[in-house]
Amino acid sequence: MNNNLYIFIEALQKTYGAGGIVMLPILICGAIGFYYLYSAWFRIGRDYFRKDSHKVVERLRADLQNSESGEAKTARGRLKKRGGILARELHLALKVAIETPSEYEDYMQVRMIKTLRYMQQGNHIVSVMAAAAPLLGLLGTVTGMVSTFEVITLYGNQNPVLMADGISEALISTQSGLLIAFPLTLLKQRLDERIDILSQQLQLGATVIENYLTASHGEV
Repeated sequence: MNNNLYIFIEALQKTYGAGGIVMLPILICGAIGFYYLYSAWFRIGRDYFRKDSHKVVERLRADLQNSESGEAKTARGRLKKRGGILARELHLALKVAIETPSEYEDYMQVRMIKTLRYMQQGNHIVSVMAAAAPLLGLLGTVTGMVSTFEVITLYGNQNPVLMADGISEALISTQSGLLIAFPLTLLKQRLDERIDILSQQLQLGATVIENYLTASHGEV
């Protein structure tokens, strides 16, 4: 295992060296992009991987419809136990609705905007890094071909060993840029889809709580 790891690290070092000067900015793009992706996953929490977010609102509606107490303890306890950003926000919304129903509408208008911005924080940077990585790879292609033509100009095309360095730089830098951009693009698309779904469910849950208030108090 240690030998395999050593061989793998050595291969990475050789690849990095053969890719030329653009390899460092390509790796920086990848590090920044994946950092913000991880940050988004951390903020969203378990709801990023769950596929049953719609059940949160369904259970909330059922609990509020069957609730006999004004405090809706069943719904609040279920939301608190589940965890995740959707259940957390609905738990806070229900708490405000119960304690200060007159302030619920204003609270949700502001909270919706803040929650959406919170989930989307830094996502545009991921898109920028995903777009920049292949462009840097293309820049590496250009610099590699320039190096190749310089070798041809000085030594002719009779020495393929000298020409191979420039061609290798061109190909490896392009490959590296695509390897960074491809997963960033796919994961960013998945992240946007989850944020849209959670935002829709949050709006639906807020409407369920508003209907509960209307039925319980006659006003919001």
